[in-house]
Amino acid sequence: MDFFIGLLVAAGVASLAIWLYIVKQGDAEFDFQVNQATGFELAERSAASITVKCKVPFVNKGTQDGTMMDCYTRHLLPYEQYDGVEVYSRLELEAAPRPDGYFEAVIVPKNTGQTVVVTVKLTARKGGNIEQALAQMVDMPIDIVYQIVARSDWYISKTRLLMPAADIRKAAGAPAGPRQEDRHG
Repeated sequence: MDFFIGLLVAAGVASLAIWLYIVKQGDAEFDFQVNQATGFELAERSAASITVKCKVPFVNKGTQDGTMMDCYTRHLLPYEQYDGVEVYSRLELEAAPRPDGYFEAVIVPKNTGQTVVVTVKLTARKGGNIEQALAQMVDMPIDIVYQIVARSDWYISKTRLLMPAADIRKAAGAPAGPRQEDRHG
C-alpha cells in the first residue's frame, strides 16, 4: 500500500512540475499600438467620396510565436450619431497588400511585429458632395478585430482606433466643422 501511495505522490509531483513548465513557457500576446498610428492621409478623392489611410503597428509581446488567423476592421458610425456618409473600412498587412480584402494568416514570432494599413472610404449620402457631408462629420471609432492561435486555445480580441473628424476634414481640404463638445454636450 505504501508503494502505491508513494507512486501517486510521485505522479502528482511530476504532474505539477510539467504544469509549472508549461505555464512558464507563456503564450503569444498581440498588441495593436494605436497610440503609434500614423494620421489618416488622403489616398483618393472624388466629388462624392474620400478615401483615407493610416498605418498601425502591432507586436507580439508574448513569449511564444503566434499566428494571426484573421484581422478586420469594424467601423462604428450608427445613423443615430451621423447619417451623412456611408462608410467602408478594411485593413491589410503593409508587407503583403491584397486587392481582395482577404486577410491571409501570418505567423508573428515573439518580440516582433508588423504594420497594418487601415483604409476608410466615406461616401456622401443623399446625393450630396463629400465636403458638405464632412462638415458635420463626427469622430468615428474603428475596432481592429483579430483572431490569434498560439499555445493556448484560439481567441478573438479587439483594439479601438479613433478616426478624428477634424483630421479627415483636414485631409480632404474641407472646412472645419463643429467641435465634438458642441455636438454632444
